[in-house]
Amino acid sequence: MRKSGVFFVILLLVTVMVWGAEAKIKLFLPPGEKNPDVDFSGIELTAIHDSGAGRILEWYAPLLEKECGVKIKRTEMVDLPKLREKAMGDLLAGKPSYQIIEINPRFIADFALTGLIEPLDSYFALYEDADVKKYLDDVLPTYREFYMKWGGNYWAIPFDGDIHLFNYRKSYFENPEYQKMYREQFGKELAPPETWDDFVNLGKFFKQVLPPDMYPTMWWLLPPDGSAFYFDLAAAYGVMYFSEDMEHALWPRDKAIEAMRKMVETAPYCPPGVANFGFTETVDYWLAGKVVFQIWFIDINEWGQMGQPEVKGDVANALMPGYRNPETGEIVNRAMAPYNRFWIIPKNLPDKVKEAAFYVMLRVSSATYSVYSVADTYCGMDPYLYSHFTDEAAAQYTKPNPLRGVAPDWPENNPTFTSFEEARKHLDGGLANLKVAFPEINWPGATEYTESLARWVQRAMSGEVTPEVAIEEAAKEWEAIRDKLGKEKQKEYYREFLEAGRKLGFWK
Repeated sequence: MRKSGVFFVILLLVTVMVWGAEAKIKLFLPPGEKNPDVDFSGIELTAIHDSGAGRILEWYAPLLEKECGVKIKRTEMVDLPKLREKAMGDLLAGKPSYQIIEINPRFIADFALTGLIEPLDSYFALYEDADVKKYLDDVLPTYREFYMKWGGNYWAIPFDGDIHLFNYRKSYFENPEYQKMYREQFGKELAPPETWDDFVNLGKFFKQVLPPDMYPTMWWLLPPDGSAFYFDLAAAYGVMYFSEDMEHALWPRDKAIEAMRKMVETAPYCPPGVANFGFTETVDYWLAGKVVFQIWFIDINEWGQMGQPEVKGDVANALMPGYRNPETGEIVNRAMAPYNRFWIIPKNLPDKVKEAAFYVMLRVSSATYSVYSVADTYCGMDPYLYSHFTDEAAAQYTKPNPLRGVAPDWPENNPTFTSFEEARKHLDGGLANLKVAFPEINWPGATEYTESLARWVQRAMSGEVTPEVAIEEAAKEWEAIRDKLGKEKQKEYYREFLEAGRKLGFWK
């Protein structure tokens, strides 16, 4: 009896272990295939997105319902500046209207500190360990380590990845007459710039040859985004947000000023009023064919394929310019990875609803769905997984999205590029910049810092103040913001930020 009792206990333990292993949810089933591990029948989910994000949840709603029984209601779309305020207000009200909320990673700590959103580590634990590892390994490091995480926990799931690139009009760079003139004037080939000095020289050159209604370049400078465009230069010059001990902002200060001087050198080659340019101006000027090159996100050239006669078929991207170390000759390239779209889950929801929301978020984020989303010009999604840069993914840019039809909100389903070669080059430029990505501030108070710096960048670019004054005054404001928010806490957050970068080899 004793032996049989022991045997029974062992059998029971083995059964429980096997059952537990089988109970893990599979992540990588084909779209629309019934998932035997979950049943969310009777659950309805509503999301809130910014108006540029598109309706990918509605696109895939029929497939997701087949998989797990969940129903996706119509996503509420709001203007970008109102998204954070509306989402935060809804959470603070205590009865969430949305089960899936879009945020930008710069706000991740602010939302986490409310205690009103759900840490996601326990939800990942519900899925097959190998599938979770495969998914997390696929997420590019900047997004995974800085934007999904904060304070040692996962809080957010990516569905859009952003990176700055050098974007340019091919016909102007390939023009034989311009090539000859540039070679004679600057002693090198007319090509995407290796350094920020080259960027300035390109501005000088094209200013000479362009008609009066065209401009060499431009910048997105409206707060808070102008700070990221400045840091495309500053990070290459070796500038960090603060010194190691967080005592000094924009450090080393001399390099921060040098980078600001270089940016101001580009001002004469921009359209009038560029200091007040934002999303609308930089998109409209580009798609109208009024600018030859600019720093922008990867999708600007995808939009250029959508029936824009001035630029269709004439746009490409390349690695960001860098800073050449005068002592070693080494060029350091950095590309800011600002904005991005991530999903979070409110805490004050029934457990089953949170599990359903996580399932939808993770499935749509994974390559199973997202390899089609990022290639589809009817939403604003950009690559954020390594698998988004494969040849298979490049080929998808030349095809319609096979997982959706058409509807009034997405009336067409056309390929983005006409050839694999175009798509491959497009993604190659994106990946080159992601390999040198520099993360946006993601600790509490992020927007206060970035809005402050952007305002001083505007003043410098308009000629209102010198680069020296702009950086010194911005640094004073940053140090005051740090102190107001609690210096010791801010130091703690910054140490965590620095440690994440060291683990990835971003800095020493």
